[in-house]
This record gives sequence, C-alpha cells and structure tokens, in this order.
Amino acid sequence: MALVLPIAASASPATLRLPREPSQPSFFNTISSNCERKSRSSKILAPGLRRGGSNATVQLFDELPDKYDWSSSSGVSSSPHSGGFDRALISFQRMLIEGSRPDGHLLRTLLEESKAMEDIGLGKQLHSFAIRGGFGVDIGVRVALINMYADLGMLGDSRRIFYEISRTSLNDRQLWHAIISAYISHNYLLGAFSLYHEMLSLGFDRPTASTHVSIVKACGSSGEERFGMMIHGRIIKDEELVKETNLQNCLVTFYAKGGRLGYANRLFQGIHRKDIVSWNAIISANELNRRDDEAIHLFYLMIRDDPFVVQPNRVTFLSILASVSRLGALRLGKEIHGYIIRSGTAIDTTVVNALITMYSRCKEIGKAEVTFERTLCKDIITWNSMLAAYEKYKLQEKCFNLFNRMQASGQKPDYHSFTILCSAAALESPAKRLPTMRAREIHGHILRRCSLEVAESAPVCNSVLKMYSKCGCIEYSKKVFDGMRHRDSYSWNAIIDGYSHNKQFEDAFLIYIRMLELDLEIDHFTYSILLTSCGSSVSLHLGKQLHSIILKTAGGQETDSVNENALLSITNSLISMYSKCGSIEDASKIFLKMERRDLISWTAMITGYGEHGMVLESFQLFERMKESGVDPNEVTFLGLLMACSHGGLVEMGTHYFRSMTEDYGLCPSLEHYASMVDLYGRAGELNRAREFLESAISNTRPDTDDEVKLWKALLSSCHSHKELDLGVKAAIRVLELAPEEESTRVQLSNLYAISGLWEDAIKVRRITQEKELKKEVGCSWIDVKNTRHTFVAGDMHHEERREIYEKLGELEMKVRELGYCPITDFVVHDVEEIEKEAIVQSHSERLAVAFGLLKRRTGITGAVQVIKNLRVCRDCHNWMKFTSLVEKAEIVLRDSRRFHCFRDGKCTCGDFW
Repeated sequence: MALVLPIAASASPATLRLPREPSQPSFFNTISSNCERKSRSSKILAPGLRRGGSNATVQLFDELPDKYDWSSSSGVSSSPHSGGFDRALISFQRMLIEGSRPDGHLLRTLLEESKAMEDIGLGKQLHSFAIRGGFGVDIGVRVALINMYADLGMLGDSRRIFYEISRTSLNDRQLWHAIISAYISHNYLLGAFSLYHEMLSLGFDRPTASTHVSIVKACGSSGEERFGMMIHGRIIKDEELVKETNLQNCLVTFYAKGGRLGYANRLFQGIHRKDIVSWNAIISANELNRRDDEAIHLFYLMIRDDPFVVQPNRVTFLSILASVSRLGALRLGKEIHGYIIRSGTAIDTTVVNALITMYSRCKEIGKAEVTFERTLCKDIITWNSMLAAYEKYKLQEKCFNLFNRMQASGQKPDYHSFTILCSAAALESPAKRLPTMRAREIHGHILRRCSLEVAESAPVCNSVLKMYSKCGCIEYSKKVFDGMRHRDSYSWNAIIDGYSHNKQFEDAFLIYIRMLELDLEIDHFTYSILLTSCGSSVSLHLGKQLHSIILKTAGGQETDSVNENALLSITNSLISMYSKCGSIEDASKIFLKMERRDLISWTAMITGYGEHGMVLESFQLFERMKESGVDPNEVTFLGLLMACSHGGLVEMGTHYFRSMTEDYGLCPSLEHYASMVDLYGRAGELNRAREFLESAISNTRPDTDDEVKLWKALLSSCHSHKELDLGVKAAIRVLELAPEEESTRVQLSNLYAISGLWEDAIKVRRITQEKELKKEVGCSWIDVKNTRHTFVAGDMHHEERREIYEKLGELEMKVRELGYCPITDFVVHDVEEIEKEAIVQSHSERLAVAFGLLKRRTGITGAVQVIKNLRVCRDCHNWMKFTSLVEKAEIVLRDSRRFHCFRDGKCTCGDFW
C-alpha cells in the first residue's frame, strides 16, 4: 500500500505548520509532574516495542501525558521494528496535531524506513518536514537523507543535500562517509575518489575506518590498483587506522584481487587481532589465486592455533572446499566434510552444494549422490550440482532421471539446468540414433513448459544450438540460430563452431563474413575457432589470411591482462593450425617468438612435432617444458605417445605411459589406451597389443563405442602386418559390438584379399552390398591459387586431366630409370600384375601431386601439399620418394595417420607409418 504522510490537517506538505514551542513554565511544570512516570515508562516502552510487543506497549505510550521527549520518539521509531510502520505514521500524525515536536532520532528512523520501503514520495515529504521543522542543521538527519536518496537511485539529490551544508558543518566524518558511500553504491568511483581528496585537501578530520573500507572495496572491485595502494599508504601513516582489523581484512582482499598475494600474506601476518574475517580473507585470497596448498595449510593453522577464539564458518568452508576440489584431494575432502558435520555447518545448503561439487571433481560420484540425497533443503544450485556431476561422467540416464525428479519436487529449472541437460544429450553416441531424438525432446520441453523469457533467452538458445551441432544436426542448429531474437557473441561463435565440428568449413567462414558485414565485434574465441577450422580442413592459405588479419587487428590494441590472455589463446591456435596444415617450420617460429607460454602452448608444439614424426624434437621440448616449471597434462602425454607411435619407439612409449600415472597421477583415457595399442601394433608386437587391449577393457570398462575404437586400432595394425587370424578376431568383435560398422567390413575384405582368400573377400563384399553399406571413397585434394582441386582414383573429370596424365606418364618413366618398382601386394583386386600396376598408377594422391607439379611451371613456389582422407599405400609412398628426387621438389602429404614430408628421395616418417 502506498503511504502518504499526513503532516497537518490539510495533509499537504505545502501547508505544513511547525509545532510551537510551549512556554517555559508550562514546559517545566510538565516535566516536574511527570518526571518519575516518564522515567519508569521509558524503561518499559522502548524494549517492549523492539521485542514486537505492540499492543500493550502502544497502550502504555498512549497513556503518557507528555510525548515531547525521547520516550515518544522511542515509541514511534520502534514501531517499524514490530512491523507497525502504518501505526508509526498515525502516531507521528497525532504528535503533530497535539503540538508535539518530534526529535531528530525519530525523523532519521522514519527516513530509514521509507528507504527500506522504497517509497520516494514518503521520503520527500519527510525531507520537506525536516526543512520546515528546523532539522536542516541536524547532521544525523542530513546523513539519513543522503543515504535515502542514494539508495533510491537519486544520487544528484544526495549530492545537493551534501553541498547545501555550511563549511563548518562539513567537518563531520559521518557526512563524508555517507556521500562517498553514495557515490560508490552508484559505481561512480571517480567521484568518490575526488570527494576523498577534497575532504583531505580542506583540512577536515581524517576519514573514518568505514570510509576507508568502502573506498578500498571499490578499488578492488573496479581494478583501481594504483589508487588503492595510495589509500593504503595513507592508512599506514595513521596509527589508529592500522589497528582497525576490519580495514586490514579489506586490504588483504584488495591485494588478493589484484594478484598481489605476497602483499596480502604480509598484511595478514601484521594483523594483531585476527578474527574469522581475517582468516577467511587470506584463505580466500590464496584460493582465488589458485594457491590451493597454501589455502589448506592456512585452514589447518587456523583450527590449530585459535580453536576456541576463531571458529570456521560457511565462508571458510566454501573457500577451502573449492581448493580441495581443484586439487582432487579426496581424502582431505572427507576430513573437512567430517569437520563440517561436527561444527554443525552441514545443514547449510551452500556448504552442501560445495561438498557435492568437491566429491564430483574428486571422481567420487557415489559420495556426491549420498550427500545430495541426505540434503533436506535443496535449492536450484543443489540440483544443478548433481546434474553437472552426472553430465561430467557421462551418466546421461541418471542426469535425465534427476531432471525429472527436480521438476516433480516443484523446483523450477533455470538457465544452467537446461545448459547441463543439453550437454548431456549431446554426449550420447551418434551410432545409437538417440541424440537427435533426445535433443528434440529437450527442445520441445523447453518450448512447451518454460516461459517465453526463458525459452527465447540467449543462454538457453545457445545451449540448444550447441546440442544440435554436437549431435550432427547442424541444420537444426541453423534454424535455432536464425530464430534467435537476441544473439550475443557466444551465439555467433557457437554456430561457427557447429559448422566446424560438422566439417562444413565453408559455411563457418560465411558466418564470419556475415559478422564482418554487420560490423560485429570479433573476439579471440572467434579467431581460435576459425583457425581450428583451417587446421581441420588443411587450408593453409585461409590460415595465413586469418593470421594477417589478426596481426592488423592486434596492432592497435592496448596491452592489458585481458588482451594478453586473448593473444596467448590465438597464438596457441596458430601453432596448432600451422602444424596441422603441414607447416611445422612456421609453427616452430611462432612458438620460439612467444614471450609467455602456458601448458597449451607447450602441448600444441609437442603434438605438432609428434604429428610430423619429429620424435627427438618432441622429447627435447618435453624436457624443456618440465625445466620451465610447467607440469604436463593428459593431452601432453597423448602427443608424446603419438610421437613414439610414429617413431616405433615402443619402450619410450611404455615409459611415458607409466610416468603419466606414477609421476603425475594422471588417469589414462581411451585415447591413451588406443595410442598404446597402435604403438605396439605398428611395431609388429600384435600379441602384446592384444594383451594391452584386453587389460584396458577389464580395468576401465569402456562403453561400446570406446571398445569399438580399441578393437579397430588393433584391426588396422593386423591389416598392415597381414596378420589374418588376429585381424579376423578383431573384426568379428567390432561387428558384434557395432553391426553397422561398414569400414570394418571393408578392412576385413581387404585383409582377406591381401592374404589371397578371394572367396572370403567376395563374400564380405557381398554382405556389405546387401546391407547397402557405403564405404568411404578415397580421395585427395590440393589447394592452388585459393582453389581446392579434388581427385579420386582414375579421375577423368578434371578439366586438365589430359595434362595431368601426361605428367604422370613422364614421371613414371623418370622414376623407373632411378630404380622404382611398383608394389602391388596391397591391391585388393584379383587381376593380373600389369592391371594391378595400372590401378596403383592412377591413385588419387598421385593425380594431386602431378597436378601440383604442373602448376610449378606457372611460377607457383613452395612445397606441393596434398591431403588424403585415407592411409597412403606403400606403393604411392615409395613413388613420392622417387618423384621428390627427380623433380627436386618438396612434397608434403597428410594422410589419415600422419604427415609425410618427402625431400631428396627420403620421407620424414622413415618408412614407418
């Protein structure tokens, strides 16, 4: 109900009549006759109202013959505490009608209550009464008015009230604190700093500790580190301020936010009377700066040194559990959980949420479930924490069931709930044909059950967009994107990434061009996604163009911490792009020029060397990384295992696999096990590869898709080494797990063919045809003058086919003169030898190389770079070595396994791939 203050009989602020002062004799007579009763009543009245006993206390108030003094003010000002603000206004009206004069305390209380009720009309009427009632010189009333207007969003009025005060009255610290706090609450930090300087320059009394606390907090939140340090310098000079524990706590937090943890620690050590806020500040400071070991050490010091003086509270546990989560220290987390239970904080929902997250990150999903189920008062964060845990460990069904439980309990999902749900739906295997169905169900649920505000919000639409793209339904992603009313930068990056993920690289760049046409801001995430697209599509010319654009864009930007991180991210993407596009020299140059490197930088370069078969360089860089103090992660070891696999270094690979778990405590993933199977298989140790595979399955219990990948890795090695029996067993196991796996049938057919079992090969091919399974067609492509030219085996559709085949014939004669002899062992057709030679001579990679060499005559320089979607055959590999020698050209071939760089009749793979 909107309240209007009835000031006088006319109830109009303009007709306010100031209460007359009673004559002196009457005033003293009143005091004399009622002194004893007033004293007794006052002692009963104020406490009674503060406890909420309105009826009896107000009755006692009404019986008082004199309501001029503090007793009447106490009665009216206490009424808001009992919820009777309407009664207070009525009492205030009665005082005015009876000629009583309220005091400043009463007026301040009413102003505070009007601020709490956000009633600006009432506040202005009280302000009008204060002016007419002669309260303009009351500093307390002025402070209350400044606070009221500031809290109600009227900073200009607060400022006007402050500067209406006479210079002599300005020498009051509470006034300055009020106006400075008002400026800070409106994020007008420059104005607050100016007022602080003005106060000091006018020579008034020093600012209060509370004022300094407000300013230091503002400096920390706004990143004004320089000004905050100046304030600290002034505080040091004041002995009284140095003793203020609250101010010292605030300074600890200020330096922690600025990354100056050393200053924060020294300040903490200098605090004489440390309270729980002091300990929380320094523990949070270390946790904020990812000094988790130190945060935990400080926690133990706190409970050891001051077990009775300082007790951990909710803030303490939230910080320490965050550190434990990052470290993955399960045993320590359990100890802290026990301490929380003993302290009685376990019923706090925010602490429970942190415990669920901690157990989830420590890979103890069972404990997270128990903690969740025992929580009686679950909020949305509790549900989301458990949903996120299930999504993280790919427990999709549990995630969906829990979401249904959440809705049944009456808890409405928020944006984050749908983000988790969409991510879980995208995790399901595309082979099961479930992701699309599940994704559409979730999308339909959002449209039907959620409000229009939620369904059309950018976070939810972005989640749905990414869900569809990860499920391979990029056309649905496009519809969602086109239908979005409010797109943010994440929306644009999500659709670009979706096209890139689904290998529609041209569409990804068309979206980028559309962003340029709309003059939208291109951030470092956009560039990183586009550079990843260039690497995946092996589009070196596009990658170089993007590199050029980035250099021009970054040249005009100021260098700060945000831009430095963005530049680091882009530089890492450039290293990866150049490596995947076959230009390892450019990748190495960029890496060597970097002034700052993070784990991703080192890993990208190590992996790049591994992909190019530069095994020694990969190992050396790994040692340099460790010397620089950077610990490897799972991806780093994946790059090292790849290098070992390409180099045939079985023992080194085994060493790195053991070091990963024993020295660094990292858990091997499916990719690591598959790399080890590939390593043993390429080296011809097929039985060892099978033993390792079976051990991996029993230890990790992978799902169907992951187990299929392991068996396919073994099958590929059996095909390379013509190991029929083991290869057939591997193929049968794959087909048991995934009957629609067409590439396995093709490989099994080829294995039968190279082993001379033509009837079995024909039988497998017939089954493939009957099931209408399509094999991946082998093709190769080359980029010349920003145009991509694609070839298939025996291609007769290229416009320059006559010149290409003439060049092939010319090269065939030259390489045979140098000793080249066709290798036809892997031709999977039951034909004569001469026909087999003709087949290998028209392979797609040869056509692409011949076309690239033809274009060198037109002035195109550099290496001939060819990409093939399948593994290059041994004959074509041998032919390219001879071709690089007779043409004196560098040929770079990227097949499905690795890079091959041919120079002077040799390949960087050492004939091992």
